[in-house]
Amino acid sequence: MDAGQVKTGADAHDTYLKMLQQIVRVTPPVAQGIVAEYPDVRFLLEALEQDGPGALQHIKKSSNASGTFTNASLGPALSKRIYKIFTGTDPASYDV
Repeated sequence: MDAGQVKTGADAHDTYLKMLQQIVRVTPPVAQGIVAEYPDVRFLLEALEQDGPGALQHIKKSSNASGTFTNASLGPALSKRIYKIFTGTDPASYDV
């Protein structure tokens, strides 16, 4: 595998997690927290379109792969970043 390439997921769930982790500042615990709340990218996109840039700010981060959650949430800045990536229409945008 060449440098900079992303390994494919074992299934749709794993691919969804890996896709989210390609976004700057989305760590595995953050991605797991998002996937726990929105198990499919379709549900995530619907929530972002309906609730706007702050849709994800209250989602809790997962502390480990077993699914336990911390008190830390994503916050408004990361929620807005994810919103811009999923709902943006500017083809020249480098936000990722």
